[in-house]
Amino acid sequence: MQNRYAGDIGDFGKFGLLRNLVGSQDWKLGVVWYLFPEDKYNDDGRFIKYLGKSKFSKCDFDLHNKLEKIVSTERSISALEKAGILSPNTVYYSETVDFYQQFPGRTKINKKKRLRCREKWLSEALKKVQKCNAVFLDPDNGLEIDSCKKLTQKRSGKYAYFDEIKKLFKGKHICIIYHHLNRHRNHGTHSEQIYNRAISLRRKINPTGKIFAVRFKTYSPRAYFILCSKSVEIDVQQHIKTFLKSNWANHWDNYYEEP
Repeated sequence: MQNRYAGDIGDFGKFGLLRNLVGSQDWKLGVVWYLFPEDKYNDDGRFIKYLGKSKFSKCDFDLHNKLEKIVSTERSISALEKAGILSPNTVYYSETVDFYQQFPGRTKINKKKRLRCREKWLSEALKKVQKCNAVFLDPDNGLEIDSCKKLTQKRSGKYAYFDEIKKLFKGKHICIIYHHLNRHRNHGTHSEQIYNRAISLRRKINPTGKIFAVRFKTYSPRAYFILCSKSVEIDVQQHIKTFLKSNWANHWDNYYEEP
């Protein structure tokens, strides 16, 4: 997540899903932003033309209006937290997860310093969401990739690593993870990517319940993986299917279940 994305179309889809899945008082949600410094070399975050269009506002008028206000005033995760978009009992962890700027280069000393910083970052995140029964992880790019396997690498702050996910999910009923789908054909179709990622999550995290996945397809497609415990999988499944039949239906697809 980056501050400049606040209120864009990705946030609209993201919060729409969260409000429908874990918006009731039965859930105490912990949001781990995986905040990353702003990239200066691209123009991401510009997708705000959805604001003011009825095909989007009809999905959730309240959410649409709150994001519209944020875009017109202050685009930041702090503004998102204060806007009352999620339940009042939601807790947020918003510490920056990039340590390469502070300790740059490939020296062993700086690699160790970056690793310690990342471990401390995770430790504080675990403390923040300790009393939650649901967590949402919002890495800038999504799940870890082969070209950035190590926590000490320059762009590692953009990814949620399987070992971190396993620790953050421990003791929770549900864990929702953002993942940006790859557009290059060498990575396969979006359906294939979602399937392969769900298999990896099953193998690495091993949740007791099902793993669900849905795709927010508007503009730049994003997948959301939903890990759950056995005790809530039927309820989660029903909420997802109801959501996909609601006014949001035209913006979501690729529903998937990993047994």
